[in-house]
Amino acid sequence: MAHKGTAMPLAPQMALEVTVVSGEGVRVPSGRPLSRGAYAVVRTASSSAPTRVDDDADCHGYPYWDEAVRVALPAGARWLDVEICRARGGGGAGGGRAEPVAAARVPVEDFSVGPPGHLHCLSYRLFNSACGVQRRNGIVNITVKRIDGVLPAARLTAAGGKAVDYYAAGSASSGGSCCVAAAEQGKPAAPVGTVMGYPAVGC
Repeated sequence: MAHKGTAMPLAPQMALEVTVVSGEGVRVPSGRPLSRGAYAVVRTASSSAPTRVDDDADCHGYPYWDEAVRVALPAGARWLDVEICRARGGGGAGGGRAEPVAAARVPVEDFSVGPPGHLHCLSYRLFNSACGVQRRNGIVNITVKRIDGVLPAARLTAAGGKAVDYYAAGSASSGGSCCVAAAEQGKPAAPVGTVMGYPAVGC
């Protein structure tokens, strides 16, 4: 039990559940809309996790995943990255050749307000992942939720692809949401509002 006036030790990392909902107006380097083979990767300095591949050939630059992945964010980190890729050669997110298409850098301050369990709905402008002049390349829609202190243990994926256990500490929170709920054709609508992202991949 901590004595009055004694600060509790900070967790070495924050456990996050990031749901990559969809992309909008994303194009491959040739200028054509991103179609079959699209997937997203959420990266931090200590872990990374991919979504499934959207094999819909008719998405025309609007891939849809609505898939949650879990990553660990080291203490003191200022951002996480979301990168949109295209799987080539039939390998999917777990194999074959991956072609980076666009990326966004998500500042930690955008989702660090509120207690664990609070859901933040965010949209970011994507920029080309290729070296050279950074150009806007569509939008990515995500939700971010801090899960340490909410789940007794979170299964995370390390940067090398090996699963690791993150044992959360603290009491559970009822959380809440900053999303504006909506639905269209049985699918969640994109988060309201767009935040200017930053290029996540440098040369």
